[in-house]
Amino acid sequence: MNKVAVFGKKGSIAKYDLTNNKPIWVGDLPSGYIPHIIGQYEDYVIVFSWAWFATKMVHCFRESSGELLWSHYQHGLHSEMTPFIPHTHDKYMYYLASQKEVSKLSWETGKVIFRKRFKKSIFKSYSLVIISDEVCLISKKDALIINKENGTIKPYPELAEKLNLKDLTASLGNGVSFMSSIYLTHPQYHDAGTYGGDAGGSGGN
Repeated sequence: MNKVAVFGKKGSIAKYDLTNNKPIWVGDLPSGYIPHIIGQYEDYVIVFSWAWFATKMVHCFRESSGELLWSHYQHGLHSEMTPFIPHTHDKYMYYLASQKEVSKLSWETGKVIFRKRFKKSIFKSYSLVIISDEVCLISKKDALIINKENGTIKPYPELAEKLNLKDLTASLGNGVSFMSSIYLTHPQYHDAGTYGGDAGGSGGN
């Protein structure tokens, strides 16, 4: 088996065959942008990039071919005060776009399916978790459930009855990659570094 990994440098990322010492494909980034985090989910490679005195960006490439599927300015996806931590279900990612908004984004097209606000008091802080096929928001005081089709958000008292929410300090549901899990507790997007290996990087379903 050939040694393969994905590497990033200023202006591009490349899936590289170290055994044959040649790139399998090269994916271009906007001029001046430097990839600083690379992750993978199934056949999708997600890249976080930045440029001096410019806005941070998020890109998605097809891992098998290097095709650029979409790019977004990071501030268009979420508030700068809220880390971008995608949770995946059925080829869509769900994430908190702000402390009062939840979003659904297509891995394949990059289209934002919905971005919905929900009521939140200043005394509550929610985290997102996918339990089986249910997308939920959990705070120390209550739980909410999100309609995956339209983003409607309703109370989820059944979950609060089964768990003592006050005692929860962390959670791990379905569709959270290793990268997302780490960022739940270490959301430091200014750190430079490369995450890659075995054709792309750490990922999970």
